[in-house]
Amino acid sequence: MTNVKHLEQEKTRLNFVQSVNTNDLQIAPKLEQAHKECGGVKHVSVVTELCSKEIQVLRNENQILRRIVTKFVDELTEHKNALDELIVFKKSFENYTTANENERRMHAKRAADSVIAFHVYASSDMYSLGVHQTIQFDTEVTNEGNGYNKFTGTFIVPSSGFYVFTWTIDVLGTLCQTELAVNGIVIGLSYPDSLQNENNAISTTVVKQVSTGDAVAVRARGCQRLRSDTAARCSFSGWKL
Repeated sequence: MTNVKHLEQEKTRLNFVQSVNTNDLQIAPKLEQAHKECGGVKHVSVVTELCSKEIQVLRNENQILRRIVTKFVDELTEHKNALDELIVFKKSFENYTTANENERRMHAKRAADSVIAFHVYASSDMYSLGVHQTIQFDTEVTNEGNGYNKFTGTFIVPSSGFYVFTWTIDVLGTLCQTELAVNGIVIGLSYPDSLQNENNAISTTVVKQVSTGDAVAVRARGCQRLRSDTAARCSFSGWKL
């Protein structure tokens, strides 16, 4: 009896030990998993802290970059404004230079062009001039360009351009209408008149654009007498502008 009871007690003890070992085996994996999970959480915390620090560094660098970019944009704007002013100045200078160059060329052209000018007068009185008869001013004082012909009383235009023509008619005790004609077309008129034994003179000026080869002359429209002597002269002048 005693041995049987002892054996039963021993069996009960072995079963308990065995059950405890089994429980230990079941708990161990759970403990290991719990340890792993706790270690993972610790690792996530470390990563989060490192990321936060990195984000803060990036934010600081971003602020620095923003200040640099803002300063650069401001400087770029200043440079752009200065460049715009320089472009405006350059255009103004180019316009000024172009105007000066054009003026210089114009003066050079004028200097290079030969002078065209004439001044002639009648050496004596003229009588009984018919309608549209050319008045011959037979004495040359100036004839630059050789455009005036004293034998015909006609000025042949040497080169195209604008010309000034002026003529003076002196009458004594009569009426005399005269005209300036270019290629036979009247472009100017004068009408001096005087009473008996009175002297009267009139001068007329015309500015006209003419072409090379045009014929310019002063013509009478029927005159009894034109006075031209040492006291008063009938004359004809012209020059290119």
